This record gives sequence, C-alpha cells and structure tokens, in this order.
Amino acid sequence: MKGFNTIALDKNYQIVSLIRSTNLQWSRKFHEAGTFSIQIPIEQYNSSMRYIYTKDRPELGKITQINYVRQQQYKYIQLSGYFMEKTLDRHVIFQNGASNVTNAPSWSFQSGKAEDVAYAFFNAFKTLTTASASSDLNIISGISLGRGKDSVHYRNGELLGWKIYDILKPSGMSYRVLYDFVESNKKFEVWSGSDRTENNADGNNPIIFSTKYGNIKNPNILIDDTEYKNACLNTNEQTDNDVTTYVSRATFNAASGDDEYWFLSNSSTLNRNEYTSSDLAVAMDNEALNALTGYPKIINVEFDAMESSYEYGTDFDLGDLCSIEIPEMDLSAQARLIGCYEVMKSGQWSMTMEFGTPIILKR
Repeated sequence: MKGFNTIALDKNYQIVSLIRSTNLQWSRKFHEAGTFSIQIPIEQYNSSMRYIYTKDRPELGKITQINYVRQQQYKYIQLSGYFMEKTLDRHVIFQNGASNVTNAPSWSFQSGKAEDVAYAFFNAFKTLTTASASSDLNIISGISLGRGKDSVHYRNGELLGWKIYDILKPSGMSYRVLYDFVESNKKFEVWSGSDRTENNADGNNPIIFSTKYGNIKNPNILIDDTEYKNACLNTNEQTDNDVTTYVSRATFNAASGDDEYWFLSNSSTLNRNEYTSSDLAVAMDNEALNALTGYPKIINVEFDAMESSYEYGTDFDLGDLCSIEIPEMDLSAQARLIGCYEVMKSGQWSMTMEFGTPIILKR
C-alpha cells in the first residue's frame, strides 16, 4: 500500500471534489490522534471543504486550518487538521457530584478489563444533556470484547479522548473512530494490532525489521535512562473544619531486579470524603502510576521503510507488535508500531515508522 487518493467532503459529508495534492503528509498514531496536511493548487480549493476522506486509510480527517500562500507566481492552499479520534476531546469527564447534567452517570469509577472500562467511559460521556441543551458527538458505539488488563479508572476531570487512550495504553490497545462512507456514520471502537513478532503464538507472519536484512534505512535509535522514575510517594493534603491532614501512599512500578528511583508527588486532587479507605488506596495508586508516566525509560526507535520490503497495510500495520534487530547495538527487541508518517511529494512516497518503548530481549 503506497500512494493513495483523497476526497474532500463538505459539512454534510457530501463529496466536494477529488484532491490532487502536490504535497501530502498523513501522520497516523496509535496512542494519540493523528494529523494530516495537504498542499493543493489554489484552483482546486473550495470553501465548502470540511473533511478529508480516503478509502485506503481508516482515518477521516477534519480540516481545522486553511493557509493561503503565494510564492512568486505559484499560489497554493495548505489544508491541515486532525483525524476524528480527536473529536472525543470535545467532551470532558467531570467529577461525580451535584450537576445540572441530566444524564450524568452515578458512578465515580469503573473497574474491570481495560476494554470494558473504555466503553463505559465513552458511552457515559459521548452525550451531555441539560434541561435546555444537549451536546452529542454523533458517534455510535461498538461492542466490547472484554480484552486487556485489569483496570481501575476514576472521573478526574480529563478530556474524554485523552482518558480513553490512558485506559487502553497499558494493555497495548487503542481506539479509533471509523467512518462508513456509504452509511455516512462514525463508529467508536477499541482495537489492538496483531502480534507479528518472531515465533508469535497467534500464527501471524512475523515481521522483523533489521539493518542485518537491509529492510530499513536511516535508523535512529536512542536509549536514555536519565530521567527514569519507577516508584512514587504520593501525598494527599486535605483541610476539613480548619484541620489539615495528610495521607501518603508508596507505589512501586519497578521491574524485578531493577533499582528503585523515587518521585515525590504532592499534587493528589482526591477528596478523601468521597472514598472508602480501600478505594482511596486504589485511587492514590492510580494517581501515582499516572505521575510516573512522565518519567519513562526512553527507548526511541525510528527508521524509514524500504519500498521493496514488507507491504504497509498488508504485511503489517499501525499497532502491530514487531521484532527489531539492530546488531550494531547488540539490540534485539519487540516493539509496537505507534506512528506511521507518510509523505507523498512530486509523485514519490516515503514513510517513517515510530515504535513504542520496546521489550528488550538482548542488549
């Protein structure tokens, strides 16, 4: 799967025109909403353009930026925006309590398999209704398959899309908003890539990216433990009746055999009056683990795809778990493909791939 055609749609998702771009950048991401940028001659532009659609990629792009540029005799329009996954961030997950939202859920948290929790949050907050107004994402919901790790998540005031990414990421999953062009509807679904590592248990064809096999170019591998933290002392401060009390929880997230590197957090926002002691412990641990995500062990793996190598979209795709071999660093790892950055310019196609933090097999 190399180059592809795009179509501009209006606000009602009706076809405006086929787009013949001079420069197209299509950035798909697994743990956050992707983006696009399309450069077209001024003659192709129509002010009714609102969305970018292609049958060759699962994303539907929403145009959020229009830039007119004139350079000497050449005039063009740059259309940029984000994919529909970002629209979930129109809505917020507000804390449990008094509210004029008539369809607010009664629960403060959800627990269970990550996919079940993600669907619970989406279905609870995709529509917000008051006595006089309603805000609806106009996205239908898929059905949970009950996948992922055990998960507990609270209503802490986050954006809806951000929250669902946060729920799914530890399980190696994500979500997407698929657009059905024929039915003209958008559908939310949780998804996970395929295991394509060498000797995978699912029987999938393995994908091994390696300088040894010459199927990648321009590798950029960075290993950085400088700011790494794997343990957190989380403190909650609360004042009731002019008396201030403190509750602290020590949370460990170190792998077996690792030294502990501590991080102090005094930013707990939980109201202890709303929790039992056991629920408070879980909620504070969840806060601590979220805080630790800001201090990761950085292992960045990026390289460009070789056009004569594996076929993108057929042999492998975004979200797949792949094998990586870099003998120059004595590095053997498994990593999930979390970014696919395509560029089509002057009739040429190229793609840079970004992988999440690898599981190191040998170093």
